[in-house]
Amino acid sequence: MSGAEAGFVVGLISGVVSIIEATKTIYDAAKDAKGQPEAFRLVAARLPLAIEILRSATERIQSLDETAQEAQEEFLQSLKKKAEKLEKIFRKVIRKDDDKWYDRYKKAIETVMKGEKVECLMEGILKDIQVLACERLMGTATEAQVKEIEEAIKQMDEMPSSLQDETGGVTQTNRDGGDNFANVGPGTMNNYKAARDMHFGGKE
Repeated sequence: MSGAEAGFVVGLISGVVSIIEATKTIYDAAKDAKGQPEAFRLVAARLPLAIEILRSATERIQSLDETAQEAQEEFLQSLKKKAEKLEKIFRKVIRKDDDKWYDRYKKAIETVMKGEKVECLMEGILKDIQVLACERLMGTATEAQVKEIEEAIKQMDEMPSSLQDETGGVTQTNRDGGDNFANVGPGTMNNYKAARDMHFGGKE
């Protein structure tokens, strides 16, 4: 591996840092705007942690020999792709003084990101950073940062879907005999059981 190739690997981490910083800048410019999505806020709150650890990783990787640096290239390329997707969603969705974010987000998820929601992408980024700090570049993160990564991953995993307000969802309750009770609207649903009948309840 040449010195130029080694420099490319170091540059990969720097590139990821720049992408995540750009994502944070997009959010910060509009974070007080009306109607900004909660999921985006929670994801954005974890961006500084990612930036801090990756900056440390940029310094740490330079102490490795060229062979060890080369071994990180494929992994870092995968991390960069996730960061690029997250930045793209933020760029397409977040606007200042515009509460139409949900329509833009749904469109971006369906047509561009192939179902990858912001919390899923951020969880993947954090898991990659965890592997980087705890396995590939030991010593990159402090003990407190490692714990914070674990908490952040758990938060992303347990976060309600950022598309949970999507219309058309059906809440169903099954009872014995094959009955199917479905509420397709926000009202109270009262049902009388009849074998193999289907009852739909919604707002009156």
